[in-house]
Amino acid sequence: MFISWQQKTIEHTVTKYSHSQQSASVITRRQNGHRINTHVVKIANRECSCGKWNQFSIPCSHAQNVCGAYNISAASMVKDYYDLMAYNNTYSKHFESVQSEDYWDDPNFQLVHDPTIRISTCSGRNPTTRIHNEMD
Repeated sequence: MFISWQQKTIEHTVTKYSHSQQSASVITRRQNGHRINTHVVKIANRECSCGKWNQFSIPCSHAQNVCGAYNISAASMVKDYYDLMAYNNTYSKHFESVQSEDYWDDPNFQLVHDPTIRISTCSGRNPTTRIHNEMD
């Protein structure tokens, strides 16, 4: 994701800097009939108005462009949990395998079959709940 977004930065233009707030506006270039978009990037808050940086915690192409304008490494703005060391620490612990069912505790509840609950066997809207109109 980071690299593919990095390649898109050549299509963007950074305007309207605010050095005190470390923010800027990014204008995307018109392509394939799409209109020009403007996104606001706030480096200090790690936010972009496109929402990708907030969602994935990886700087989007707009944020990477603004990082370049401020001479900040965009790779340093990626959350720590994407780091290789964090990945290795996650899986460094020993995992206990699940024992055979013979060793499982008996459940303290009883499963009850409810025939009133219908399981859909076909996709789409249930034909019995369809609202009919004059075109039927």
